[in-house]
Amino acid sequence: MGGRSPRSPRTRSATGPFIFVVLIVGLLVGGVVFGRPIVEDAIVAQVQDHDTLLRQPFIRGLVADRVDAEPDLAKDSHAESRSFVISRGETAGAIAQHLQEQGFIRSALAFSYLLYDTGRETSLQSGTYTISAALTPRELARVFEKAPSEQTVLRIIEGWRLSETAAAVKKAFPAISADDFVKAAVVGQRQNTVLAGLPADTSLEGFLFPDTYFFKPTATATQIVDALLDQFEQKAGQTLRQAAVDRKTTIYDIVKLASIVEREARDRKESATIAGVYSNRLAIGMKLDADPTVQYAIGEWREPTLADLAIDSPYNTYKVAGLPPTPICSPGQPALEGAAKPAQVPYFYFVAKNDGTGDHAFATTLAEHEANRVKYGNK
Repeated sequence: MGGRSPRSPRTRSATGPFIFVVLIVGLLVGGVVFGRPIVEDAIVAQVQDHDTLLRQPFIRGLVADRVDAEPDLAKDSHAESRSFVISRGETAGAIAQHLQEQGFIRSALAFSYLLYDTGRETSLQSGTYTISAALTPRELARVFEKAPSEQTVLRIIEGWRLSETAAAVKKAFPAISADDFVKAAVVGQRQNTVLAGLPADTSLEGFLFPDTYFFKPTATATQIVDALLDQFEQKAGQTLRQAAVDRKTTIYDIVKLASIVEREARDRKESATIAGVYSNRLAIGMKLDADPTVQYAIGEWREPTLADLAIDSPYNTYKVAGLPPTPICSPGQPALEGAAKPAQVPYFYFVAKNDGTGDHAFATTLAEHEANRVKYGNK
């Protein structure tokens, strides 16, 4: 019996499913790219009204991207201290909002996030605190964990001279006079390795590390000095010891250089470059011509006058070659690291750009330097 030959099986084309998959993936990617910011905005808006949503890890993950490094950034590193009240029963979100409204922090969301991320949202104590916008949200959270009567906060600013630190101590600890603090701030019998070789009567100018400290209200001048010095040892000791060996110099001279760099480098990224300029000058016996050393000599951080530049002082580096007799302030981490390892640069001069950035224009020759002075309006 005749019949049709069997039909070969139909081969399905992969084109259809492939296009479908691509379409779905495209929709998903489009949703993530264009929809996620909208979703995140809605979530953040809800979190700002209902901070307890931050108990959810998923929510904290979304908010973490928004706050970024905000928990460790102070609003104003030079702000004065003021009173702040936490009322009994206030929620973490309410405290965060009040901090932002009163100008202590930049972001209530960042403070709330920090509290929940570290499990501190229910541990803040009520009371009247003395704080400032120089404290980061993380530091403020630590402050609020203890009642105001149980701790005193001391903030030491980069670039402060010893007398300024003493004044801050006096303000935070009324029982400690500025003179008593200065008298306690000498090498004495301290065994910190960064002080090796220094006479006992050497001032600790330059070695009181700028940071935020938390003390018992009954702390003594000696205890405060020891804490600041120990922090210096911990933060910079190893770096300075190695640098002194590598560069065949002393820790004390590196700290002297760092203190000048601290007062010059408003932009911390320039610290090593400015240290390199001064190192180049020292290497050829050229005077440093550093305004901060003159300011230290006259006792004021102000623009030196022509008369100031002519004063007879070992700190006047316009008249005396080499480093000053002592450090002139408390340098921070970037300045210390810059002085420990100055950048290898060809420059011998620099001048402020006066453009609001704090940056400088660097020059190799005096002619280039003079051109920069004219360009940026420096006398």
